[in-house]
Amino acid sequence: MKKFLAIITLFFFIAPSYGELDYERLYEDTPVLDYMYETGLDEEESEDYEDYIISPYVLVRLPVKLRNKNIVLPPGYYLVKPEKEDGYRFAIFKQNGVVRGAVPVYQKSWVNPELMFPKPPKKKHKWYVQPFVTVKDIVKWPFKKLLEHRKPLPPPRAKADFRLTEDGEYYDMWLYVESSLYKMLFKLEQ
Repeated sequence: MKKFLAIITLFFFIAPSYGELDYERLYEDTPVLDYMYETGLDEEESEDYEDYIISPYVLVRLPVKLRNKNIVLPPGYYLVKPEKEDGYRFAIFKQNGVVRGAVPVYQKSWVNPELMFPKPPKKKHKWYVQPFVTVKDIVKWPFKKLLEHRKPLPPPRAKADFRLTEDGEYYDMWLYVESSLYKMLFKLEQ
């Protein structure tokens, strides 16, 4: 027990906080992935869309021009898809079905999806509407399995969060997809 407490205390004193990251060094250490998707096509796209009625990718709006090494992403809307290939974790940025760039992920971690994506509160009905809702549920019950079979899969829960660094030079993108958090670093273009 003493070893465990010592390791935890050591971790809190050594682990860097969000503001203490050396973004310049982190940016220089990220690999260049320009050999991937040279044709601009994602061969796995049709397989990704196979079970869904809408896009399973995250829709992200970039408000400014961003650079990651030799990949420049102008402002606009992009579909983002996290991938892992050849030992690298990266995210594909697609626009109008064309791959605009593969950006390396500098850190992947696990998050609790129930905290990141809370369920919306259930709608409360008035006292005089509640009996009709109950009857509707009773009538629907025998057909529940049939209706579930026909329902398409919901896309994975996802969202993106952007953080501007303290010096205003780098843009840190946090992409949450279900229980995974992907962190990518961009340099602001003027």
